[in-house]
Amino acid sequence: MDEDTLRDRAEAWRRRAAETHDLRERAANLMIAAHYEALADLMAARGRRPLPEIED
Repeated sequence: MDEDTLRDRAEAWRRRAAETHDLRERAANLMIAAHYEALADLMAARGRRPLPEIED
């Protein structure tokens, strides 16, 4: 996954948070967004090497 994809996913989770009326769901969505943003920041800090793919 590359940095742009991580930032796009963070933005998508922030949009989901803005759309919900449930406070717990909003908090959870914002937490997920923050984690994606943190991963993107880490990737930027280490020189844009892609994260390894994880098999589900």
